[in-house]
Amino acid sequence: MKNVLDQISSLLKEALAVAETLDGFQGSTATLDLSCFDGSTATITETLDNLCDDTDNSGSSITRTPPQKSSVDQLGDIKTNTWF
Repeated sequence: MKNVLDQISSLLKEALAVAETLDGFQGSTATLDLSCFDGSTATITETLDNLCDDTDNSGSSITRTPPQKSSVDQLGDIKTNTWF
């Protein structure tokens, strides 16, 4: 999955560079939230800030969460009440 996230991140960077070139953006951010069938999630954020001043003010962030336990596996987490 890391390879796929890296490819998506690269595409978002390219999209921001095109937007900056065509529209003269001073700064922009693209964020993509992904949800997988196994319950895991990923958030990819790319930031591009003023390419005209010869400084690299871009940034990347990829945050992943692990898959959630299945409903059957969660049954073991249920606490039972003890009545006196």
